[in-house]
Amino acid sequence: MIQGLQRAMLNAYDNYKRATEDIEKNVEKISSGSRIPNFSDDSVDSASVVRMTNKIAALEQANRNVKNSQDLLLTADTGIAQVRSIVERLKEIGIQSANDTITNEERVILSAEYDQLIEEVDFVVTTTKYNGIELLDGTFMNKTVAIGINDDPNEQVQLSLGDASASVLGDQVDDGDGITAIIDTDIDDGSNAAGAVEILDMALEDLTAQQAYIGASIRRFDFTITNLEGMILRTENNKNSLTALDEAKEITDMSINQIKQQTALAMMAQAQSLSQTIFQLLQNH
Repeated sequence: MIQGLQRAMLNAYDNYKRATEDIEKNVEKISSGSRIPNFSDDSVDSASVVRMTNKIAALEQANRNVKNSQDLLLTADTGIAQVRSIVERLKEIGIQSANDTITNEERVILSAEYDQLIEEVDFVVTTTKYNGIELLDGTFMNKTVAIGINDDPNEQVQLSLGDASASVLGDQVDDGDGITAIIDTDIDDGSNAAGAVEILDMALEDLTAQQAYIGASIRRFDFTITNLEGMILRTENNKNSLTALDEAKEITDMSINQIKQQTALAMMAQAQSLSQTIFQLLQNH
């Protein structure tokens, strides 16, 4: 009989121990909000979760890359737009100066503004920067933007920005007059002013082409960002489907395990009490 009580007590202790371990797992899952808080809980799904977590981190970095590049292009576009406004004003002044009805004094005043605006073009070019990188001086060429998570040319975009310097805008072959860009122009007389307007027209064409390229790249990145954010969301949903915890079921399981724990504890206490009673009876006899 005593041996039977000892076995019963050991079985009750075994049940108590298992119920306690199960409660600890219930508490860990509920507190973490995850079905697999530890790799050992489900090694296959845990490995999938790790891969998905790494993929999400890579996609988020790619998304930041694209957004940063888009910000860079927006900065460049602002600078180009300002240079274009200046060149448009230069053309207005050139057309006005090409008119022989203005006086020399008026042309001198116009020339002073013209020369200042030429200098302003280069000031805008040298100060248009993103994170310390000069954008409009012709040095931003063939820069790579990683728009994906693989080292694949199909997941990279090459960006190049033209030179908007006064020494380059309107650049053409020297026809013998030494004038090849807007920096070489002047409006000191009607003839020079007419020649300047021609160069300025070419400069405006250059700037329009640059703005079109920048605008197209910005628009493309809008779609790239939308796609990357969609991929991040889908991957997160897939990850959540693996780790999602049925809290109601887990709480119910924990309640059942608590009942098992309390029952096992009660059985151990009862077995111990019976054992002590038997020992007392044996001692009395």
